[in-house]
Amino acid sequence: MYKYKVFAAALFLFFAVPAWGQQIKIGLIDVQRAINESQPGKSAKDRLAAQVKKAEADMNRERQEIEKAKADFEKKGPLLKEDDRRKIEGDLQKRIVNYQRNARDLQDELEGKQREAQDGILKDLMGVIQEVGRSEKFTFILEKSQLLYSDQAIDITNKVIEIYNSRGGGTAKAPAPTKGK
Repeated sequence: MYKYKVFAAALFLFFAVPAWGQQIKIGLIDVQRAINESQPGKSAKDRLAAQVKKAEADMNRERQEIEKAKADFEKKGPLLKEDDRRKIEGDLQKRIVNYQRNARDLQDELEGKQREAQDGILKDLMGVIQEVGRSEKFTFILEKSQLLYSDQAIDITNKVIEIYNSRGGGTAKAPAPTKGK
């Protein structure tokens, strides 16, 4: 058994030594920065910001209408018949619940659109990263955010952004605004 272990260790060293002789070239990329600073990333961010602004305006308008209805109810409520007051109070409560549900749904929708846009850009960026890795003979390209320390000299983020932008930003596009929202 001992001879087998020695033979296995020698065999491992025999095949591992040539790999040690090769130069290891490591590159780093800040993927989130590449997404944010690329032209498609900036365009997607602008489109999503416009959608958020419109959605916020719509939600603010609805909130103001609810607040106005609530203020009217508080003024007129004591003067109303019990049945009418309960009905108006129930309707107002339904509007508030509906408003809260719509706000959550809108938030989920906008987050989904942001993920969708980032996923498309990331897919295109991965092709550029792989191309840079092959052409410059990198052994590894690692995500920079996962490291505690790195030398800035091996950061290829700017190069990837430049190549990606020079190609018109790939094929990814931000989702179009949804009608009625």
